[in-house]
Amino acid sequence: MEPISPTQRRLLWTGCVVGLLSSVALMMWYWPGALPQDSSSGVWTALAQDFAKGVFYRPTYSAFGFGGTRYMPLFFVVHGVLIRLAFDPVTAGVVLTVLGIVLFDAALFLTLRELGVDWPVAVPLALLPHAAVSFQLLSLQVKGDFLAAALNLGGIWCGLRYARRRAAPWLVACVLCCLGAFLTKLTAVAGAVLISGWLWERKDRRAAGAVGGSLALLAALALGGVYWASDGRALASFRAVATGGMHLGYAVAAPVWLLLAAVQDPVFLLVVSVAALYSVDAIRHKAWTVPATYFWLAAGVTVVIFSSPGTDTNHLLDLLAASVLVFGERLTHAPRTAKLAVALPVVFAGLIALTWIPGMISIKSLIEKGGKPERRSVAVIARRLGPAAHDLLSENPILPVELGERPRVLDPFNLRLLASQRPDIAADFGARIARGQFGAVVLVDHTGADPQHVAAALRACRGSEGDRCYGDLVFPPGFLELLEQRYALSFVVHPFVVYEPRTSATGVALGPRAGTGRGVGAVPIGTGFSGR
Repeated sequence: MEPISPTQRRLLWTGCVVGLLSSVALMMWYWPGALPQDSSSGVWTALAQDFAKGVFYRPTYSAFGFGGTRYMPLFFVVHGVLIRLAFDPVTAGVVLTVLGIVLFDAALFLTLRELGVDWPVAVPLALLPHAAVSFQLLSLQVKGDFLAAALNLGGIWCGLRYARRRAAPWLVACVLCCLGAFLTKLTAVAGAVLISGWLWERKDRRAAGAVGGSLALLAALALGGVYWASDGRALASFRAVATGGMHLGYAVAAPVWLLLAAVQDPVFLLVVSVAALYSVDAIRHKAWTVPATYFWLAAGVTVVIFSSPGTDTNHLLDLLAASVLVFGERLTHAPRTAKLAVALPVVFAGLIALTWIPGMISIKSLIEKGGKPERRSVAVIARRLGPAAHDLLSENPILPVELGERPRVLDPFNLRLLASQRPDIAADFGARIARGQFGAVVLVDHTGADPQHVAAALRACRGSEGDRCYGDLVFPPGFLELLEQRYALSFVVHPFVVYEPRTSATGVALGPRAGTGRGVGAVPIGTGFSGR
């Protein structure tokens, strides 16, 4: 087996380390004083806060508000435990995100080593995912994806380790890792399928059956425990929103939705494309190796995931890791044909260096343009709203969580699904808006529009598939129109847009009428106030 040349190794190290430095620099710039970058992180955090307060999966609908989630419990339960241990919700989430990244890197490195990749190649390859836009964005969020991917890889590593050492503890560890991955993310099953099938193919039918059977049994017991601990609320929630509103017309276009997500991340797209070429070449030579098989398994699972509406780039992580395993195999067993695997990290390093030039588009510049969500922004909103801040309807549930409150709406995306299934939920939510029951309504605008034009930006907002953000993606249809009838845009603390009721219960004007730009206790619209 011919190793890669010293020049190739230096190029590989240079390219991958630049990606790591870029990722770390972005996190160090972003996290001090910031909130998680997207609203779904707020949903994860709200679930953790619920657990910390003794609520394990809230009802989909109650007098208090509206629930509904398709998130598995392991990540937010650990998050909730940290909150109980006196961590504030955001700090606890950041700790788990960083821990998840470290575990992911370590699991990827260990799996590469178990596949026979020398450590001078395995180390930089394990760092390669840091160059991807989707990876860097996920590092600014609080979600279970890093933990699920790490446990998935951990299961593969333990399964490979068992095959070499024939020690039962490694098989047990494999099952536990795969179980943990499933309990963190419903679709994190590729590792378990890979190891079971691989052991079966190696004629180790007993071990394959042990992995598959014990995993199925433990998963059933765990789901039964979740059902019991939540008094059936978890099952009701999954039955209502687990598919994300999937329908046949949408599902058959899943490869298109995956491609639309992938083009947002050129690094991911190039890495996966080259890995696909290597995998096809291996299969053409009748070499269904572990990396090649896992690549196509992960690709298949990812396509299935993208058959569900509301799927984003955080679901690209498993396929990215599988691509790195393919790179490691090619660099180890056929280094002369692995020029692209060496060249790509160098190209990425050059592109990353370009983003450091002032004025060039980068993740940092886009976040700055749209408004970095910060804790001090929540403090500004709370101060200006006064008592009304204690009953917010917030598109991002992280705001009420930061104020020590439970969000009335857990997830606006799932609220739309619930409202489409149950007219009573749609009617109740609409009535609460019409009555002005919420002290204020806070929406999120990432366009960076000035206060005079932010309302138009919200109305014009479209998702990646062309759907309107409000009514087609989050909140029930007609939400924005009803909101503008009963509430008035009061002030903007980028990226948060705050609406207050137009009148109190006694008919006294509170918020600014549409277009007047002024309200009691609110920042005048048009002054250019920003919480950046």
